[in-house]
Amino acid sequence: MDWKRTTKQLALPDGRARVVRHGYGPAREIATGIGPVVVARPKARDRGASGPGDRIRFHSTILPLWARRAKSLDALIPVLYLRGISTSDFQKALSALLGKDAPNLSPPVIAGLKKD
Repeated sequence: MDWKRTTKQLALPDGRARVVRHGYGPAREIATGIGPVVVARPKARDRGASGPGDRIRFHSTILPLWARRAKSLDALIPVLYLRGISTSDFQKALSALLGKDAPNLSPPVIAGLKKD
């Protein structure tokens, strides 16, 4: 269901929209296969909430709060591991594939992704 279309129908008693755009969150870099991309997540404001439990919140399914890498990079890491690249050589391999702006992944991060 389209969140924007659903909340657009909600109105305050005076006729104004209950949920409105409220700028953007802080910009951050997402590591992708084509290099880092700077993105800012849109924010919404619920003007009609009477309390914290009544508030309508916006949660992006495209850009989660915790995302710092594209899912395609997370899929690439197990493939490199299966091809025999050790955790200490990942940075060299990613730099060769993605260029000098490749994400800096430490061996513990790679070991965690390998488990998935």
